[in-house]
Amino acid sequence: MSSTTDPAAKKFANSSRVVKLSVTGVLALIVVLVVVAVTKASTATKVANLTGGGLITTSPLIGQNAPLFSLPDLHDPNKQVSLSSFSGKPTVINFFSPACVPCREEMPTFAKLGATYKGKINFIGVDETSTASVARSFVDSFHLPYTTVIDANGALIGTYLLPGVPVTVFVGSDGVVKGYVAGAITKSELIARTSSL
Repeated sequence: MSSTTDPAAKKFANSSRVVKLSVTGVLALIVVLVVVAVTKASTATKVANLTGGGLITTSPLIGQNAPLFSLPDLHDPNKQVSLSSFSGKPTVINFFSPACVPCREEMPTFAKLGATYKGKINFIGVDETSTASVARSFVDSFHLPYTTVIDANGALIGTYLLPGVPVTVFVGSDGVVKGYVAGAITKSELIARTSSL
């Protein structure tokens, strides 16, 4: 008995394969797009938005000596700024990024407190995620009256246990970490923590 293939059946089988391949291709594309979107969102969170009035206020750093560092001055890359040069007075270290919305919202208060406590409490700004030119433009737009440095290689991310930015670390005159706030610190909390150093 000879076997014959029905042309209509063959055409249907071929078109069925094409549809299956098309559906598989579309699903694969969707998976790729979802993975890319999740990766971007995850990276953006690290760089920018820890929102709220300070999401994390505990840290193993509290009660320990603040990790020392030496980083380039944002306005004079040939000048190294070391934390040890600020010893003897309380110090507020603010880790920020120009891409971070909460960082931008906090800056006017940091600028005001930096001017109010000049000579009594040290303030240091640490840019974590941008190029020097972008960071300089950001800092200059707020007329920050204190030293800012750039951590171009992210050396302090692990040292200061940064989950993202902003992070503010409060150091006593003895060099010991007294407070730690990761997330957008409220104006009243920043003023209270600074004045109690």
